[in-house]
Amino acid sequence: MDQIVRDRGRAIQPDLWSSWGGPPATKALRHSGAKNPTLLARRHQKLAALLDHPMPTKRQETGNPAKADETYEMAVRYLIAQTRDTTQFRLIFLENCHYGFRRNMLGVRTIGLTTSLAVSGMAVVAVAASYYGMLAWKIGFVLVAVVGLTLSVFWWRVVNSEWVRSAAEDYAERLLDALDVLPIALVENTPGEDSRA
Repeated sequence: MDQIVRDRGRAIQPDLWSSWGGPPATKALRHSGAKNPTLLARRHQKLAALLDHPMPTKRQETGNPAKADETYEMAVRYLIAQTRDTTQFRLIFLENCHYGFRRNMLGVRTIGLTTSLAVSGMAVVAVAASYYGMLAWKIGFVLVAVVGLTLSVFWWRVVNSEWVRSAAEDYAERLLDALDVLPIALVENTPGEDSRA
């Protein structure tokens, strides 16, 4: 079941990214729409040094945005590969889990909403039947109806693209924050540098 939910979440990811204007980490590296140009310049400088590859200038990005995004995607993939240690980069790992959880919930939103509405409907019918003496445990049916309706509202109002987007942007920011410590981590993990050798 876990794998099915994960697959449904991954299936909607391309459409989500497209509706947001691109993957959040890629967007965060673009000159266009940069909230903090100084921070962006610092990140570009560090990435260029780490990758031994220049980051696109604002003019280059404007002239060929698709080519610029290819470079940003390469940089993001590099960062992901270098931050897989869930102990050293625990916050990145947790934010990635939050994003994946929300994305997967959106992937099964229709199923969740339909199920909770069906349970609520059956519980309401059971409450009515128990009221007229056809069933017992009236209070139990009321509780099930309340829980079902609450979950229905949650699936309907909370689980949406913007809910997923906020988690995705948090993950992207934490991933890019790794640039502040990543060079140190790479030095510490360089073969031959281990003090135990």
